[in-house]
Amino acid sequence: MNQKQNTRSEVVLLAAGGTGGHLFPASALARRMKEKGHEVHLATDARGLAYLPQLEEMPVHKLAAATIFGGKIWLLPWNLLKIIFAFVQAVHLVLKLKPSIVVGFGGYPSFAPALAAQVLGRQVLIHEQNAVLGRANRVLCGLGAHLATSFGGTRGISKSTKTRTRKVGNPVRNDVLTAARGGYRYLNASRPFELLIFGGSQGAGVFADTVPAAIGELPADLKARLRVVHQVRRADMAQTLAAYGEISVYAEIRDFFDDLPARMRRAHLVICRGGASTVCELSLLGAPAIIVPLPGSLDQDQAHNVRELNEKGGAWMVSQTEFTTEWLSGKLNELMLNIELLNAASARSLSLARPDADLRLCRYALSLIKSDSSAGKEKKQ
Repeated sequence: MNQKQNTRSEVVLLAAGGTGGHLFPASALARRMKEKGHEVHLATDARGLAYLPQLEEMPVHKLAAATIFGGKIWLLPWNLLKIIFAFVQAVHLVLKLKPSIVVGFGGYPSFAPALAAQVLGRQVLIHEQNAVLGRANRVLCGLGAHLATSFGGTRGISKSTKTRTRKVGNPVRNDVLTAARGGYRYLNASRPFELLIFGGSQGAGVFADTVPAAIGELPADLKARLRVVHQVRRADMAQTLAAYGEISVYAEIRDFFDDLPARMRRAHLVICRGGASTVCELSLLGAPAIIVPLPGSLDQDQAHNVRELNEKGGAWMVSQTEFTTEWLSGKLNELMLNIELLNAASARSLSLARPDADLRLCRYALSLIKSDSSAGKEKKQ
């Protein structure tokens, strides 16, 4: 019998919420697992189906999704019913696929498959993208799930869970890794200054209000050097376009960029929110950034995501209340006149990069499959 016949293909079930921040790391792990010869399936909700063209090809199973955390109190009974339905769906899926491991990437659609796997005695690994362990993930880890983190010092991890935790980083899309090969475009006095602004799906209105006004206060010679690329919500587009027109600064404005990693690599400075994927991509690309964490979240996860990058000097974190026209104009003036500040920030950002996060996560999952297989053989003996 040859080596190929001796190798058993394990079934791996990935469970992820319907956002890019959950699905892209899952897709990166799927690619690695398939390279190892394993059969990989994905469980997600209806929102996740829209991302399928951008993901690694694999069988997809749509599950219901709901949460008991937050939301309107009168919706609690309905949400509980949806959670029960999703759990029944997940139990059926796990019994059908018999996965060697279920890897959850957060988001409410990942909770039911991970819980079902634990109830049915399967290995469960949770990947936490943020620097604060999510509430659903805390429940799963409390029940014995293993944990992989993106950041050092992730908050909310219990003492018992720490013994089952590894820091692996946050797997990113292939186009980010491709863009990262080019490296940071070091700035010099004769080169146009490329400024990129984007705010994610949860509101970049503050950028549309503040950034053009701050640029308008810069000296004429600095404004002439600027090349602005600004992702703006459709509702803010006319206002932002008019604001840039009034200050006579070159600006490319869109509501969506399908080549954002390449634009991040070309930028000399980025202004953005502090989502986990964004922070990891900035590090990989060595892109210096002014980061304004999204305010109002219960766990303040974006502020914690940015903490290490800010402390190492790879980014400048500022709260939304302090992100004023005056503050930003002063910071832009400082950075545009001090090339070494930006170049040093790029090098410090790169020092925190984890380009092999997908491989690290894959190795962790495979070690759990192997340990479960070894334990099963011992029981039989």
